[in-house]
Amino acid sequence: MAAREAQLHTAALDAASEALSAAIMIYDRNDELIYASRQLAGYVPVSSQFLSPGTRLREFLGAAYDAGMHCCTPAGGTVIGTRDEWIAESIAAHWRERLDYQTRDSQRGWTKVSMRRLSSGHGLCVITDISEQKKREEQWHADLERVQLTEEILDNLPHPVFVQDRNLTIVAVNRAFCALFGAGADVLLGSSLNGLFDTTLATSLGNTTRHVFETGAPSLVSMTVPQPSGHVVLAVRSRRVGKPGRYFVVTSLDHPADMTLAAERAAAITLAPDHAAGEESAADGPARPADLSGRRVLVVTADNGFAGTGLKTLAALGLDACSVQDAGEEDAFLSVAKTAGVAIDLVVVDADMDVRCLELARQYGVDALAIDRFQISGELAALAVERLNRSPSVEADDWEITTGDAVPMGSDPLVLVAEDNAVNQIVFAQILEGLGFRFVIASDGEEAVRLWQELEPQIVLMDVTLPGISGYDACRRIRDLGRSSGRTTPVIGVLAHAFERDREDCLSAGMDDILQKPLSSEAIEAIFQRFIPGYIAFSPV
Repeated sequence: MAAREAQLHTAALDAASEALSAAIMIYDRNDELIYASRQLAGYVPVSSQFLSPGTRLREFLGAAYDAGMHCCTPAGGTVIGTRDEWIAESIAAHWRERLDYQTRDSQRGWTKVSMRRLSSGHGLCVITDISEQKKREEQWHADLERVQLTEEILDNLPHPVFVQDRNLTIVAVNRAFCALFGAGADVLLGSSLNGLFDTTLATSLGNTTRHVFETGAPSLVSMTVPQPSGHVVLAVRSRRVGKPGRYFVVTSLDHPADMTLAAERAAAITLAPDHAAGEESAADGPARPADLSGRRVLVVTADNGFAGTGLKTLAALGLDACSVQDAGEEDAFLSVAKTAGVAIDLVVVDADMDVRCLELARQYGVDALAIDRFQISGELAALAVERLNRSPSVEADDWEITTGDAVPMGSDPLVLVAEDNAVNQIVFAQILEGLGFRFVIASDGEEAVRLWQELEPQIVLMDVTLPGISGYDACRRIRDLGRSSGRTTPVIGVLAHAFERDREDCLSAGMDDILQKPLSSEAIEAIFQRFIPGYIAFSPV
């Protein structure tokens, strides 16, 4: 019975040691070892004979000393003395009623030793590995120091700074920001932009910071903040920081001395759309050009995100804009434009593109602007306005790539393009000529329906934003006419931004698929392969 109970006790101690991930050693009042878990050998490198029941504590400590464990005392300090002195000091430590200490070994990391001497005289020693805990503590202290340093830096910046979380709630402010609004941090933290700015500015700034949060593209705009002493114009810079899942937007409000006058005016157009360009005074700097809406801009980039943001920004300024993907496409585009007598006023080149893209623009006598992806969202509008202000505008020409009457009839498939943007018409013409297709371009929805009836094209590429009737309505008319005549023609919607709702609108209008700008020959060719029977047979070699 005693042997069975002893086995049960040993099994229970083994299970406890395993569950606690700890080494356990128990010895009696005579300092003879009763139990030692197998984990103990991982902390004290002695042979198994010194871990067997009946081993005296002095013998175990002597083996530990010989194995190199004498570099420190049980209290954690260094010891200078003989082997016997170290053993005696260690035994005295084991006889304390309670002792806890931590040691650090270059190989095993951090360990915690807990020793207890019970009233019965039995002793207990538990050794655990706390290396991970120590790392977490060190990381926590380092993070705390960084946070404190960041707060100190922010507080000592001369301009106001605030930080927003994913919900655009303000989670950090500096002293200058508090001074700007005359409120303490406890009042400002947890508030939203609506609580600090008027509705118009809060909405504009909120849209800007939300875009920065979602895209990671930094922003630079200007805004007017009402103050008791008057209105203060500030340059607003926003940038996303952090890691996925833990993003924040840091926004600083600077005096706009380092912004160009054009940047201030372009930003003012964005933040205060109710101020017409004609209302600006000479003291406010040069106004937005009266004929800006007639100007044409080409964007050169292989980055679809860069192209999308750039085209959207330029379109908001009233410019005709499109994009090409490399120097070869740029050269062909500018050549076609020159032949057609279409003036290109500015070429915007992604700074990551080959320098030849800039050289090509200058060869064709077109002003070129190099800009990187960190500037595209916040500074393109200002820089484009500045360049176009100093560049003489060329009166818009009455021109078209081709007309229904000009297209020679034959057996080759005919493509009907409905596109009102002059620059995009060049892109379509360049791509379709390269693919060897006959094509005709309609400049509005009514003309698109008429040419569909007259020319019976094999496919229609339909821009959805056409003057007169929209591309959606033009497609509906084509479908209605097709049902009565028995004609079925694939209609492909062409969109600047292909959101899911836009795709649904195209399909509900009767379109078969969509193409997204910026256009490419590969995307158009893929559409033709799907919707024009026998395309491979007549595709150019």
